[in-house]
Amino acid sequence: MSGLGKQFKGTGIAKIQRQNLEKGGKAFPDLTGDGKVTRADVLKGRGVFKKGGSAKPGLWANINRRKKLGSKSTISKKAYANMKAGFPKK
Repeated sequence: MSGLGKQFKGTGIAKIQRQNLEKGGKAFPDLTGDGKVTRADVLKGRGVFKKGGSAKPGLWANINRRKKLGSKSTISKKAYANMKAGFPKK
């Protein structure tokens, strides 16, 4: 707080700023509804989760799906053919 007083010394702004900081400000709202204010609430407040926050399945989801279907290989035949041919072609 001492640095704040030095910046605005003689203007009266430092005292007002210090009083506002001591009050603590308003509490951030619980936007996710889980009962506590978390990082997810802050991100939702910024508009990061506009579509609902779901992510696309990644590489491991694809590999596990192919294993469940009974495939011995975890890559497609087309990808394997491209790899054998030296994809990407130089």
